[in-house]
Amino acid sequence: MSAFKNTAPIIWLLISIAVFIGGMIMLLDIKLAWDIIITGISIMLIIIGVMYLVAIFLPKNESKFKVLGIGLLCIIGGIFTYVYPQFLKGPFSFAIGMLGVIIGLFIFLSSLKLKHDGAPWVSTLLIALIYIGLGIDMAFFATKGRIFGIVFGVYLIFFALNIFGDALVSLMKHNHGAQKAKKHIRVTLPLVVAAFLPMRMLKKVNQLVAEEPDALLLLADHSVEQTTDMEIFIHTSAGLIPGMGHVDVLLGEQVYSYGNYDNSTWKLGGFLADGVLVEMPKDAHIQQALKVEKKILMGYGLSLTPEQKKGVHAKLDQLLAEVVVWEPLAEQADKGKIAGNPTDYVDASSQLYNDAGARFYKFQQGNEFKTYYALGTNCVKLVDTIVGKTGIDLIKINGIITPGAYLDYLDRLYDRGDSIVVSRTLYQDIENNLETDQLPTPASKPI
Repeated sequence: MSAFKNTAPIIWLLISIAVFIGGMIMLLDIKLAWDIIITGISIMLIIIGVMYLVAIFLPKNESKFKVLGIGLLCIIGGIFTYVYPQFLKGPFSFAIGMLGVIIGLFIFLSSLKLKHDGAPWVSTLLIALIYIGLGIDMAFFATKGRIFGIVFGVYLIFFALNIFGDALVSLMKHNHGAQKAKKHIRVTLPLVVAAFLPMRMLKKVNQLVAEEPDALLLLADHSVEQTTDMEIFIHTSAGLIPGMGHVDVLLGEQVYSYGNYDNSTWKLGGFLADGVLVEMPKDAHIQQALKVEKKILMGYGLSLTPEQKKGVHAKLDQLLAEVVVWEPLAEQADKGKIAGNPTDYVDASSQLYNDAGARFYKFQQGNEFKTYYALGTNCVKLVDTIVGKTGIDLIKINGIITPGAYLDYLDRLYDRGDSIVVSRTLYQDIENNLETDQLPTPASKPI
């Protein structure tokens, strides 16, 4: 393990240099960059096609004609792409441009929401207009891929600098100057990639359960024991929307979660709603997620310095100073304010009140979290606002932060082995192994 830790930063330094060179090529010579991309795609398609053709001679249950057809299509597609690259460039540029327009429109809606809530909104509006303008230009005007080259080139350069900074700090972890010089702006995976990472995590866990149904699944921690001062939970479950994930944070023995918990204020199916902050005990929160909501949780433990802990608690206190108490239907029934028993109400907030003893708050006018917005002021944004005081704040250059982006970034910090992310725990409810009141315990199964 120590040998890996010593060599891994060198490898990542080399990767960062390669990514940086790729970004510079995109910026300075878009024709060369396109030639590299087209050649790479063509070679990849041909290799896949050959692999399918070879598979014909292997004993498999699939139809030989189906395998043959896929193989030939891949080979023909690879040759066609190389000979006629213009048929790929046009649709590709259009698709990327339209994606930029769509992201810009979502960010524009976020700026309108912030303006309505009395929170700062002008910078968000400017970002939206930049995305929409670049997207329209890329999708509908003859730029020959120049705009795409500039945008993607800049992205790769920033991404390379992130990797380089992490690797350099890892190599010089005892150098306090290097630690202070480290940048805290993180360019993560593209939105369309990161958004689906929680689903991928669920798929991998389900595969492991199928292979070893009698095993409790938890991830092995590093051998060095460190105290965890806070824990970030990434949720996921079956289905497209739930599979995108949810994020909340544990401080002390209380979990803080933000979302659209007031069903009566939902707009566009909950895409917009009153923002509700939920406070609940850790054990009850985990039991609720595993037993009632049928989720899996990935928990990342952070070990903080006294200064970091002070900053985190100060930010939480600031948020709690800007809220008012809100009572879900079950709590209102419990206090005799409405008819019925608390258990008669089955909405999400009432379930959390009944099963986890949760307390609920809404934000006041002037706070950016007053209105929940699924692609802006969402669960990840609130957690990032608190966790940002530890120095690992995550700023997405596209203005949209997803649970998958957080999962990817925390995974990379944990795997680095020398960051403040010191533990990674998978909470999975396997009926045959867990009693109703029992929480999962660590096993050494990596994922």
